[in-house]
Amino acid sequence: TFVVGREKREVFAHRCVLACRCQAFQGMLSQVPAGGEGEGPPGSVPPQGPLVLGNVQPEVFLAVIEFLYTNCVTLNSHIALEVLTSSVEYGLQDLCKLCVEFIKDTLSVEQVCEALQVRRSHVASRGVKITL
Repeated sequence: TFVVGREKREVFAHRCVLACRCQAFQGMLSQVPAGGEGEGPPGSVPPQGPLVLGNVQPEVFLAVIEFLYTNCVTLNSHIALEVLTSSVEYGLQDLCKLCVEFIKDTLSVEQVCEALQVRRSHVASRGVKITL
């Protein structure tokens, strides 16, 4: 279980799927809770309570989860830039490519400044090159 966003929305996902598909989730989910002892074989995902992700909108996180389960994503103009940022943060190159293609195809005059800011501050700072 994940608790996502300021709304503290519960999102359910299989930890093993997330850990297998994404190294960032593998790292998050394999940490031993404070005061806990490592149980199970090395590399296994320990059972623990909900993982709180307060800085991600639920719709954005659900899009990332959709991609991890299906290798596809349903995007719209309201979340595409944030999903792109999350894809870079989580190291999901294929999701990043899908976001860039969507943004290229749907970019409007109203979104240009925001898209350039995302590219400059979140994406380029992590060494990812994107041409919009």
